[in-house]
Amino acid sequence: MVDANGDLEPGLAESWEFAPDGSYLELALRRNVTFHDGAPFDAAAVAANIQRGKTMEGSTVVAALKDISNVEIVDDHTVRLQLAPGTGVELFGVFSTNVGMMVSPRAVETGADLRNNPGDSGTGAYLVKSYVPEESVSLTRAEGDNWDPEAGKVAAIEFEAISDASTRLNGLKTGAADLSWVSSANEIVEAQSLADSGAMTVTEVPFRNVLGLYMRAQGDLAKPEIRQAVASAIDPATIGALFSDTCSPNRQLYPEGSWSADESYRYPYEFDVDKARSLVQAAGGAKITLTYAASGNTEKPANVIQSALSAVGIEAELNPVPNTQNEPRYVAGDFQSMVANSFSPKVDPAETVNTFVLGAYDLGNGNPQIAELAAEAANPTLSQDERTPLYHRIWDLTLEEAMFVPICNQTNATISHGKVVGADSMPWVNLGIFDVRHVGMTK
Repeated sequence: MVDANGDLEPGLAESWEFAPDGSYLELALRRNVTFHDGAPFDAAAVAANIQRGKTMEGSTVVAALKDISNVEIVDDHTVRLQLAPGTGVELFGVFSTNVGMMVSPRAVETGADLRNNPGDSGTGAYLVKSYVPEESVSLTRAEGDNWDPEAGKVAAIEFEAISDASTRLNGLKTGAADLSWVSSANEIVEAQSLADSGAMTVTEVPFRNVLGLYMRAQGDLAKPEIRQAVASAIDPATIGALFSDTCSPNRQLYPEGSWSADESYRYPYEFDVDKARSLVQAAGGAKITLTYAASGNTEKPANVIQSALSAVGIEAELNPVPNTQNEPRYVAGDFQSMVANSFSPKVDPAETVNTFVLGAYDLGNGNPQIAELAAEAANPTLSQDERTPLYHRIWDLTLEEAMFVPICNQTNATISHGKVVGADSMPWVNLGIFDVRHVGMTK
């Protein structure tokens, strides 16, 4: 699991270590855990889950498990994951997501509809009572003691999906909700006022995701000097003002305090209108298309970026698309650029590199030096201290390619009534994922 600081801590696996030669990852499993249907949580259950993830038709975790070549059951509470040479270092972080969620082998064998009715197939503190896709889910506390003594503090939890931030905030004001989240500037400012008056408890956390501009080497953006001009033309402070300064300027890929972040790093394309204009003039002008999700929180930034590019001699055409198309079509290569807040640095930087730098986003622009460094840094026999300078160099080279311009981190505000406890230290809240297993209520 991941704690509130983004650090890994034991869950169903109590400890883990790589073989000295990196050939396998060994997991020591928590003892005396059973699924709610009575099946034991043991090494066989882990093996069944990993095999299911790797082979099930329609599995969404095949890529995440690709480094695992075989699962060896050492004993009932020890599993060895055999790895492809020089891979697997990111699995610790990967297993803290849905990839590492364990399902009862009995539920798998019976063909249970786990998506819509998971029933008693888990080991957590709660059971799903009812679920309406994209609308609501109702949880009740499971009987007996849970393996996690801090989980299950309340008897039931009702989740309701409400897309409009102001409606969520009004629900808290009226008492219709006890806990919610907002990230739009107006609602954060209002939440701050509620906190100042003592009406609500508010915890603000910068999102781990980075709002920025993705670019592909297409058309005029194939010219490095034009990408550099685009990067130099963007003023993070101006973008931050659109969010009432709740989007903190950030010119790095990893947040401050992360072990792979370079605290001494200086972004090579700081805001400089004269430099941007000179680069464009030397290139004989440029024309690009800026794609963004229509009616989303990147629409205003896209307009500001268009104006900034125009000021340095770049003709930028806006291309609004439905929110459901923005990301997948950019990944598919349909768009020359994209304004988005989807850059999400993972727990382990190897996964970030695989996803964004060398993967479909191609932020490394095919740079062979980055690929070589990435292969070296992903070696599980290296210590964290040995990997750190390699990732510093990877981030340097990636941002020098100017395929992504990091601009700022938006803010998430967790808002609750005073009777809610534990809302200020939820894991994953800086990713917009809200793990409420340890949240409680005063009597």
